[in-house]
Amino acid sequence: MTKTIIGGALAGAALLTATACGGDARQMTEQFGASPTPYIAATESPKYGAHADSQKRSAVKKLEEVGKAAMKAVPGSTLVAMETEENGNLWEVQVVDDKGIEHQMDVESDTTKVVSGPRAEDDENADDKARHLDRIKSAKLDYAQAAAKVLAAVPGGRITEINLDSHRDKIVWEVDVVPPNGSKQDMTVDASDGAVTKDSHSD
Repeated sequence: MTKTIIGGALAGAALLTATACGGDARQMTEQFGASPTPYIAATESPKYGAHADSQKRSAVKKLEEVGKAAMKAVPGSTLVAMETEENGNLWEVQVVDDKGIEHQMDVESDTTKVVSGPRAEDDENADDKARHLDRIKSAKLDYAQAAAKVLAAVPGGRITEINLDSHRDKIVWEVDVVPPNGSKQDMTVDASDGAVTKDSHSD
């Protein structure tokens, strides 16, 4: 991430400045202590930037297709959670209808076909339904927008789970993402302003 400038005495000064900046960035990425700070992704080389951006768009598009298939199965519903199953071949998806009732189904990743469900949750009471509707109403970002935020912060990452929840009096999207190095990271996206934070316990 440090830049090298060829040219006399300027080279040493430039290296010291760039290294100091790198230290600041590392400090900002230590997350979820008493007060979480924004997640800062490493700057990508221009050589790979276009490829990573294309990967991100493709991954978000696939999530959108799966989500749309699930919401189509329950007209008027909103997606609140999805998780990969069977090594990524299947998505377990939860949507909430306009009455606050949660429905669960399985959607094939490749075909976006609903292969099981939807099944309505029978054990939810009025408080559960109201909580679902309140979260949906408060969220300004949907699942696809939250996924795009995470994949921009973790280039080349693969999302395995996304869930609308509340955290520290905020409505957030909790996202599990596996970066290219294979070490799962737990990320949180503020559903109001899109701020991305990383759970310090996910490393």
